[in-house]
Amino acid sequence: MNRKTLAIKTGKALLWLAVFFAASLVADWWRRPNPPANAADLPLHTLSGRDTTLRQSSDGQTLVLYFWGSWCGICRRTSPAIEQLRADGVPVIGVAMQSGSDADIGRYLAGHGWHFDTVNDSGTLARQWQVRAVPTVVLVRNGRIVHSTSGIASYYGLKSRIRLADWKDG
Repeated sequence: MNRKTLAIKTGKALLWLAVFFAASLVADWWRRPNPPANAADLPLHTLSGRDTTLRQSSDGQTLVLYFWGSWCGICRRTSPAIEQLRADGVPVIGVAMQSGSDADIGRYLAGHGWHFDTVNDSGTLARQWQVRAVPTVVLVRNGRIVHSTSGIASYYGLKSRIRLADWKDG
């Protein structure tokens, strides 16, 4: 392959990468949740028995609020990254959307070896937040949303977004 052909192929690959990145940003913008005005102070009761709010849980740290479902195939790919963040000390609150009883969700999490604290949501919380896609990951710092993304997410992609949020707000 000569230099001219290589340059053309590289240019096309970079163009496709830019288009993909732009489309991803537009999709995230369109699917971003729209929480109620008092979202940071709404009470959350987790399966572990903890009563908290987003403001309490994100005080001085970036919290991962993770909307997921046991029925969601993409969530099965994203949840290991969420669990790894939790294991690294990042505060995580999962919101299991329409995934059964507390016991069903507890068994599902245990069966996969995931230990992130989770709220059982029959759909009320997701409707309040206007969640349009699952999984949806919302980064919350000091009670306010600093970033959100939906669809499949990687550990390193989320970790870099958390570091950026920490740097901007820290």
